[in-house]
Order: sequence, then structure tokens, then C-alpha cells
Amino acid sequence: MMVTIFDGCRLSSERKKQLKERFQRLPKARQKMKLVDILVGNDRASRIYAGLKGRAAREIGLSFEVIKASSTIDSRGLIDLVERSNRDNKIAGIMFQLPLPNHLKVDQEKIIDAIKPEKDVDCLTGYNLGRLLLGQPLVLPATARAVWQVLIAAVGDEKGILGKKVVVVGRSNIIGKPLALLLINKGATVTICHRRTKDLANCTRGAEILISATGQPGLITKNMVGDGSVIIDVGSPRGDVDFDQVKNKVAFITPVPGGVGPVTVTCLLENFLDFLS
Repeated sequence: MMVTIFDGCRLSSERKKQLKERFQRLPKARQKMKLVDILVGNDRASRIYAGLKGRAAREIGLSFEVIKASSTIDSRGLIDLVERSNRDNKIAGIMFQLPLPNHLKVDQEKIIDAIKPEKDVDCLTGYNLGRLLLGQPLVLPATARAVWQVLIAAVGDEKGILGKKVVVVGRSNIIGKPLALLLINKGATVTICHRRTKDLANCTRGAEILISATGQPGLITKNMVGDGSVIIDVGSPRGDVDFDQVKNKVAFITPVPGGVGPVTVTCLLENFLDFLS
């Protein structure tokens, strides 16, 4: 079977060119507005990802700043930092580099909800997720937006999603749940699976489109996918899918790295430009 291996770096590069042109058409005052990424502690993976976002932002021409907070900061201190950014008229977008350190996770929702919805560039606040539930999103989560763009590349247009049997493996508030909501709103028939799902393979084999976002390397094996299906791997950092085995059985697959990841970064910047426009 001929398989299409998605090139996320290529799509990201094409999108960044379009975003740069769009940015250059903005009024000068809007071009000066800043996107900030709040980084707590010194986690290596978080620093690398923040650096990738900063480099992509600079390619487009956007003003981007990483605000570093000590790994010992408490919840109140972090909320104060967010509220100062909310009041700063030079800042148009605020996001966190997740995950937060363990001692902050108990208050993570409260901390994220401190971001003004109109500055919540990654759609993590309860308000913006609620609008997504209603089918009236102010902004889409960057990863969900990226998966949607990958799906369009896989099936050709939005009509190709209508009625499709989609299985999403993973139920996180950051990827799994928002993605399922988006696809339901777009007309897909969606099943959400997770670690407590019985006979996961039986669920996934029936999927025309399988999206996995658990962070468990090798979770999705060859016997778990249907012939000719579309496979989108959102697992980080090493991918959920046994790529070498699965690719011989499917019609479309995303690699890790180089698949959804680069598109997600671009979609985050696209969200920010939506706020500026």
C-alpha cells in the first residue's frame, strides 16, 4: 500500500511565509504588540520548546519574550505574574510552557484561568474551552488547530471529515478533549479512548482516522490500526505510534519528530496574529 508520510516542517514553512505577509499588513502599532511565554524553572525540554517558538516568531517578525520564573515560585506569585502581564498594554498574548513543576500542579487550572481570555493564545482557560464546547471558539488550542490542518492535508478538504469515524486516544484538557470537541463540531463521529478503555485495539482498529496523544512510546502497534486509515501521532516527545511497522498498513501517517510538532508552533503564532488582527 502506498503511504503518504506527512512533512510537518514543509507545511510549517509554507504557513510561516503566509503569516509573515499577514503580519506585515498590520498597522505598525499592532506589529509592536508582544507575545509572552511564561517558563517556570529550568526544565530542558521546556527551554528547548520555548526556544523553538521564539525562533519561529522571529522568522515572522513577531515580538516574543520568554518570562522566566523561579522553580520555587508559589501559586500566588505566578498568578501575580500573569495579572501583571494582563495589565501590560504592550502584551497581546500570554501562554505557559507546560507542564508546570509538581508543586504547582494542584493549582494549575487556577493559574491558567488568571490569563485574560482575550490574551489566552493557547486556549487553555476555562472560558475559552467553554466557548469551544459551544462551537463558538474565540481561539483554538494550538495543537488542535495543527491536527485540523494536518487532517485537511490528509483528506483534501473539510467535507472529507464529515461523518468519519475518528478515535482520539488520550483525554487531556490540553489535547485530547479539545481536539474531540473540535472534530465533533466539524461533523466527525468521535470516540475518546484512554488508559482505562477496555480492549483498546478493538476500538482503534475501526477508526478511519486515529489520533493518539498519550506520550506513551510504542502504544499504537500494527495490529491496532485499520488498513488504509489515517494516523496522526501527537505523542511527545517520542511519539505514540510504532511508526516503522504501522506505516506499511495505512494511507497517511505523521512522523515524530517532524509531523504535528512544527505545525503546532506555527498555529500558536497564527492564534496570536488572530488576536492582533
